[in-house]
Amino acid sequence: MTKVVVDGLIYESQAFGGISRLWSEILPRMCTLDDSLRVILLTCGRIRRPPPEHAHLRHRPILPIDDLFRRPSMREFIFRVALTGERQGIWHSTYYTTSSVWRGPRVVTVPDMIHELFPRPFRSPLDEDFMRQKRRCVQEADMVICISANTRSDLLTLYGIPAERTCVIPLACSEGFRVLEGCNGPDGSTGRPYLLYVGERYHYKGFETLMRAYSAWARRDEVDLIVVGPGWSRRESKELTRLRIDKGVILAGRVDDHALCRLYNRALTLVVPSLYEGFGLPLLEAMACGCPIVASRIPSTVEAAGDCPFYCEPGNEESLLIALDAAQEEGKPSPRIIRGLECVKQFSWSNTARQTLMAYRALL
Repeated sequence: MTKVVVDGLIYESQAFGGISRLWSEILPRMCTLDDSLRVILLTCGRIRRPPPEHAHLRHRPILPIDDLFRRPSMREFIFRVALTGERQGIWHSTYYTTSSVWRGPRVVTVPDMIHELFPRPFRSPLDEDFMRQKRRCVQEADMVICISANTRSDLLTLYGIPAERTCVIPLACSEGFRVLEGCNGPDGSTGRPYLLYVGERYHYKGFETLMRAYSAWARRDEVDLIVVGPGWSRRESKELTRLRIDKGVILAGRVDDHALCRLYNRALTLVVPSLYEGFGLPLLEAMACGCPIVASRIPSTVEAAGDCPFYCEPGNEESLLIALDAAQEEGKPSPRIIRGLECVKQFSWSNTARQTLMAYRALL
C-alpha cells in the first residue's frame, strides 16, 4: 500500500483557480487508478473550497489556526503532532510547505515562477517570506513537479536544482467544457456579441493592456467585453470610466463551469493578454468549446495551444488590435477551431493523475 500525505494549504487559500482545481481533479482519479493508494489530506482551519471525495481519500481537518499562526513554522509544528506515527510514505505539498520530521520522500508541485519573474510593484515582507519558503521547499524536495516545460525551465534557471529531480506533468481541461449544439451567437446581458476575458487580473495578466486596446478598437460600439472574475478594484473602475468603456465592459463575476462553458461557446473570441502564465487553463477550456483565441505570444501559451490562437506581442496594444481584427475576420467555424479541438485532446486529468502516480512510484 502506498500512503500519500497531502498538505491541503491550497484549499484554505484558494476558492477558485487552477491550482485547487488540479488537486480536486487528480486526487480521486489517482485513488481510482491505484487501488493500493491511500491519501490523507490535511487542512488547518476554514477551507475555501470543498476537498474531493473518494473511499481511499481521508480529509483530516486539524485544529483551526487564525492568520497570526498560519505561518510555516507553526503549521509544521501542528502537523508534527498530528502525524505522530504517520511519517512514512510520500509527503506532497500543494503550496510550498515542508515537514522536517517526515521520513519518506517529499514532493512539491510548482505551477509558475511569477513571484520571482514578475514581482508586484511594491514587494512586501510577506512576499519575501513566501519566496524564501518556496525556495526552501523546492530545494528540499525529492521530486519537483512542474505544470509546464516553461515553468520547469524557469525553475532550473532561477533555483539551479538538478534537472533529474524535476518532471513536467501538464494540467488538463475538465470534461464539462465542450461544444454545445445550437449554442451560438450573443448571450451577454446586452444581447450583443462579445469578447471574453476569464480569470484573475493581477499585474502580469495584461488586463490593463486589454482595456486600453478595447477602448481604441473600431468595433467596441458593437461588441462588448465580458469579464469573468473578481469584482472591480477602485483603480479599475476609475480606468474604465476614464477610457469611457464602463458601459461596454461587463463584469460577470464568478461563474460555475456550466455557465462558463456557455460563455465560451457564444463568445466571438477569448482574449488572453498575459505577460506570463504557468500554464493557462482558459486556453484549453476555450479550445474544447470551439472558441477562437487571441493571446500573447508567451512560451507557456505556445506550449499549450500551439498555432491555434491569433497571437499578439505581450503588452503591445497595437499588436492586440491587429489580432482582434484578424480573429473577427476569420470568425468560426475555421481551421483554427478544428485544430484547437484536436489539440485539447492531448490533455486529460486522467493522464495528469497517471503521470503523478508514476512520479510517486519512481521515488519509491
